Amino acid sequence: MTIMSIKPHRIASLLTLLALLSCPCAVRAGGPGFATLAGDPAAVAAGSRMAPRSALVPYPSREEALAGGASSYVVPLEGWKSESVPEGVRYTARFKVRYAWDNRAVLLRVEDVPSSFGIEVNGERAGYSQAGMGRTEFDITGFIRPDYNTVSVVVCEAPAAARIGEGLGASPEAWPGRACVVSQPSVRIDDLFVETSVEDGYGYVALDVVLQSILLNPKEYTIFYELLDPKGEVVAMSQKGIVTDMRSRDTVRFTVRIPDPLAWNHETPDLYTLLVRSRHEGRFVENIALRIGFRTPGTAQGVFTMDGLPVGLYSVRYAARQGKEATAAELERLKWEGYNCIVAEGAPQPDYFYGLCDSLGLYVCDAAHVDTSREPARIDVGGNPSNDPQWLASYIDRMHRMYYASHLHPSVVMYAPARDSRNGYCLYESYMELKRLAPGIPVFYDGADGEWNSDLTASEVLRYPYGVPPSGRVSLVWEMGARELVVLNNRELSVAKGTYRVSVRSGVRTVQTLSGELRLMGGAAFHVPLALPEELRKGSVEVEVSVLKEVSAQETGPGAKVSDLYEVIKAKFPL
Repeated sequence: MTIMSIKPHRIASLLTLLALLSCPCAVRAGGPGFATLAGDPAAVAAGSRMAPRSALVPYPSREEALAGGASSYVVPLEGWKSESVPEGVRYTARFKVRYAWDNRAVLLRVEDVPSSFGIEVNGERAGYSQAGMGRTEFDITGFIRPDYNTVSVVVCEAPAAARIGEGLGASPEAWPGRACVVSQPSVRIDDLFVETSVEDGYGYVALDVVLQSILLNPKEYTIFYELLDPKGEVVAMSQKGIVTDMRSRDTVRFTVRIPDPLAWNHETPDLYTLLVRSRHEGRFVENIALRIGFRTPGTAQGVFTMDGLPVGLYSVRYAARQGKEATAAELERLKWEGYNCIVAEGAPQPDYFYGLCDSLGLYVCDAAHVDTSREPARIDVGGNPSNDPQWLASYIDRMHRMYYASHLHPSVVMYAPARDSRNGYCLYESYMELKRLAPGIPVFYDGADGEWNSDLTASEVLRYPYGVPPSGRVSLVWEMGARELVVLNNRELSVAKGTYRVSVRSGVRTVQTLSGELRLMGGAAFHVPLALPEELRKGSVEVEVSVLKEVSAQETGPGAKVSDLYEVIKAKFPL
C-alpha cells in the first residue's frame, strides 16, 4: 500500500473534526428523533452525514470533465412534495438507481436548507445535520434498493441552533429543494487539496489526491493529473500507482513545476485547468477537473497582500440569491464600479458564485454561517453563544463547512468566521482552526473589536472605490537629475514581458538610442539611465514599449499579426 504524506495541519483538522462530530446516537438504530437532536446544541451530526469535503463533480470521461456542465453521475432530485410533520416540514422526492451504479457508492447532496434537518431514505431515518446552509453530504449506499427509492428532507421548525443563526429569518417552508444523488466508484476520489506558489520564475503546484475505498479487499489504481494553461494546452502531466487496503483512506501527492506561470489576481485573472483521473484495470473510472490560479494571499503589517505586494481592497457585502445569470450580471457591475473584493453575506455561497469570481478576478472573503445578532451582547453565563463552550462544536463545524466549500477556488483569499456575533471563546477557537486549515490566509472578523482574532480591520477591507483604477499595464515616467532616467512601472501584479526602445532626439538628429528586453515583476520598476551630452539643450526623449498581452487578450489564428500579441505604449518627453 502506498500512503503519501499528509500535512500536519490537515491531520490535526481531521482529528479535531472527527472528535467534535462524533455522536453516540445512531439514527438508524432508533436513536433520538430529529426534534430531539435539533434541540441539543452538542448534536452537530448523526447517522450517515459525511465530514465536509470539497465541492467536486465526477465525470465519466476526460472530455466531459474539461467541458463541465451536467454529469451523468449526478442526478438532480426534482418534484418535491411537502407535508407538515411534528418536527417541521418534510420534503420527499423519488429517484431511480441506474443499473450502471451497481457496486458503486451512492451519496446524497443537500444544499441551503434554512434550518437544522434530518434525512430519511425509503422511510428509514438515515442522517442529521445541525447546519443547513451550504452543502451537506450523506453516504446512503447502505440504504438504497434496486430500482426506485424515496428521499425525504425533514426541516426542523425550532432548532436550538437558531441561537447561532441557523434559520435566521427563514421558514422551514423556504427550502428551494436543491439536492441531488451522486454516484462514485467503490474506490473514489474523495477530495483534492491544491496549493500554488511562485518562486524564481517557476510556478509550483502541490496536489494531494485523497482516495476513499469502501471495499473489503485491496485494489490497484493509477492516479493521473494533467495541468492545462489558459489556452487549453497541457503544460505538465504525471501518474502514480497505489494499492488501496480494506476500507482505507489514502493520499497520493504530486509536486508540479512549470516555468513562467501566468498570475491570478484582480487585474489578470488567468486560470489553469487541473484534471485528475483514476484508472483501474486499464479503464478510466473517474475524471474531475477544476480551475486553479497561481497566487499567494497574505498580510503584512495589517495590510492585505497578493504575491507579497500590498493591494488596496475595495469590498462590498453580497449574497448570490438570484441564480447564476443574475449573479454574473451583478458581479460584472460591481467590478466595473471599481470593487475588487466581495465579502460573502453571512454564509457559504453556491459554487457558481465562486467560479464567477474566479473568472472576473474578484477576491472573495468567504463567510461561515454564524450570526448571533439576536442574542444578548453580554458574554457572561447565559449571554452570547460566542463565549459559551457548549457551542464550540457547532462553530468549528461551520468553519470546516465554509473552508471545504470554497478552498479550491483561487478567488477565495480570506475567511470570515462569523457576522455580527460579538466575541469570545468559540470565535477565538474558530480563528485558530482557520489558521490550522489554511496557514497564511487572512482571517477577517469585523466583530473582533481590536482583539487578536482578526488579521485585518474593517477600515482595510470595507472601503468604497472612489474611482475605477486606471487601465494600462505599464506607465512611463521621465526623471531629470544627476542621472536622467526613463522609469517603466509595472502597475499590475502579473509579470510584464516585452521590449523597450528609448531614443534621444535633437531636431531631426538621433543623439542616443537604447533598447532591450523587458521583464518586470508585478509592482516593480525598470530604470533606463541616459547619459545626455552637456551641449544638448533642446530636444526630446521618445519611448516605445511593446508589452506582451495576457493570453486572454491575444488575437491568434489565421491572419493574426505579431502586433496582435502586443500592447504598444508610446510617450514623448521634451527636454
